[in-house]
Amino acid sequence: MPILIAIVGILAAIVFWILRAHRTVRHLNEVDQDTKALQRRAKSVLEDGFGTSLERVRDARLAASILMIQIVRTGSPVTASEKSRILEFMETPLGITMISAMFERAWDYTQARLPFSQVADPLIPLLRRNLTVAERTDLIDMLTKVAGAHSAPSALQREAISRLKRRLLTENPSGVMDRRREFG
Repeated sequence: MPILIAIVGILAAIVFWILRAHRTVRHLNEVDQDTKALQRRAKSVLEDGFGTSLERVRDARLAASILMIQIVRTGSPVTASEKSRILEFMETPLGITMISAMFERAWDYTQARLPFSQVADPLIPLLRRNLTVAERTDLIDMLTKVAGAHSAPSALQREAISRLKRRLLTENPSGVMDRRREFG
């Protein structure tokens, strides 16, 4: 009988601690939900003060590598043919010596299924500042070839490249049409 009481006591203690842990997790989730707005505001303040990680990129070759990876990650996982095309471009036109290290570094800046413009837009000022018009055109060609390495570029990829081309090659980088030129 004492063994039976001990077993029941141990089971009751286990159930008590499981229920207590469950209640604690539920309360923590509620607190997390209640503070989401504050978390977003704090993140926004930090990004305003320090910029996003993409805005801190200072190497145009890294930026080009990031864009090549993101253009294929936007729609689907990176295929072997797309990766080999990216590595070829990193070696020959970009002149990167430590290709695998740069690829890993660029990979960390990208995200699967993230819209291309969310990665490209913060890099545009760097690319406009550091690349000539001919180099910008070469970058657009590289992106088009990378997007078409496995199969024909998707409509999403074509639109993303077209938008980047407009933003890189026009005088007005904001993409807003200058009304004086339209009517003047």
